Amino acid sequence: MTTEMNEGAVCMPNIGRQERAKRMRFGMISGGIAVVAGGAAIATHAPWWARGLVFLPAVMAAYGVFQAREQT
Repeated sequence: MTTEMNEGAVCMPNIGRQERAKRMRFGMISGGIAVVAGGAAIATHAPWWARGLVFLPAVMAAYGVFQAREQT
């Protein structure tokens, strides 16, 4: 069974204004943590695996901002 979207279909947001603000704030804070952690890892010449751990807060930041912008 396949479902297709009509040309003029509109997706309704499923989160309110406060939840979008909360997710955007979470994304911005996670992004700041990723930038600081990445800068610290580079400045201290951390091993490659430690620098790779910066990927986790960066993904969380992107996910939070994406959810807030797409209202999902």
